[in-house]
Amino acid sequence: MNLFDWVMLIVTLAFAVMLAMAYFAKRINPNDSWIFAFFGLAAPILYIVNLIMALYWIVRWRAAAFLPMAVLLAGAGSLSVFFRPSLSKHYTEMDAAADITFVSFNVMGFLDKKEPRRISRMREIAEAIRELNPDILCMQEFQSTPRAPKEQIDTLLSNLPYRAVNYRVVSAPGYGWGLAIYSRFPILRSGHLDFENSTNSMLWTDVVLYRRDTVRIFNNHLQTTEINASDHHFITTPEIIQAEAEEVKTRIRNMARKLRNNYRIRAEQADSLAMIIRESPYPVIVCGDFNDTPMSYVYHKVRGDLVDTFSEKAGGGPSHTYQGFFNLFRIDYLFHSRSLRTLSYATPPCEWSDHNPVVVQLQVKK
Repeated sequence: MNLFDWVMLIVTLAFAVMLAMAYFAKRINPNDSWIFAFFGLAAPILYIVNLIMALYWIVRWRAAAFLPMAVLLAGAGSLSVFFRPSLSKHYTEMDAAADITFVSFNVMGFLDKKEPRRISRMREIAEAIRELNPDILCMQEFQSTPRAPKEQIDTLLSNLPYRAVNYRVVSAPGYGWGLAIYSRFPILRSGHLDFENSTNSMLWTDVVLYRRDTVRIFNNHLQTTEINASDHHFITTPEIIQAEAEEVKTRIRNMARKLRNNYRIRAEQADSLAMIIRESPYPVIVCGDFNDTPMSYVYHKVRGDLVDTFSEKAGGGPSHTYQGFFNLFRIDYLFHSRSLRTLSYATPPCEWSDHNPVVVQLQVKK
């Protein structure tokens, strides 16, 4: 082996170890050890790099190829939460057998992601939702203001007459920011959980479907990462290369601190949610913006033995729900009890929000 091969061997070993550590992220609570959560966040990139390393050593006809291949095979069972080829139908081709068309959507306050402080896009976002024709709609970052009040979105979505709203942040009587569930089916009752020391929450409703089947819907918005637009720009543009070494070190340290603190907060929120979901007297549908990847403690704690609709019926390979960081991350989910069946899954792009809606067709098993 020449010098370059030795360097590549060290790189291969390092990335194999990092991917192996990523596998533990879903089992280890960040409050016990937060370092694994960082590797879980990078899991999609680590998969790709290890695949490249394996191909490199195969071409070189070296035994080192077994190292990345072994790590990749060890985590083959986790691939379905990132990549699921299927022949499922496109979301616009509505299945006649579907009982419910379900949409979960972080509407980002109905603001324009390009000009979030100035322009309301409530009408445009409502039009995009109407085109999806949901029977049940769960919205995160739902916002009512004097310029864009709840009455306006109620009118725009008049085909969904049953509603439940929880304003986690109240700006004035009748106005605020939080979660909403709009339904074509009757809502029997509702409740919410406001997470401590956070502006995030959970909203639940009991909904009666066509055959008088009752399901409990949990709409969730978990703690944000606090990685802001400035951080995002710094990481994803040449600015990080052009900046002074000390500035890069400071910025990276600050972002790591934000991520670490919020991993811990989300883990506590996930523990609370998991307990409440397991106590439901009805089959459940759990959705929302979890602000965490499928290779995370939060994802696996909340999902439990529920079905991830992406893993069951996704098409076209990998999927992302967050529009940022090179479109690598799926952080919005829809899980359901095994008494339901997933017929189709899609995440069509949205021009206004920084999240794509999750659009799922569900059927009650007979």
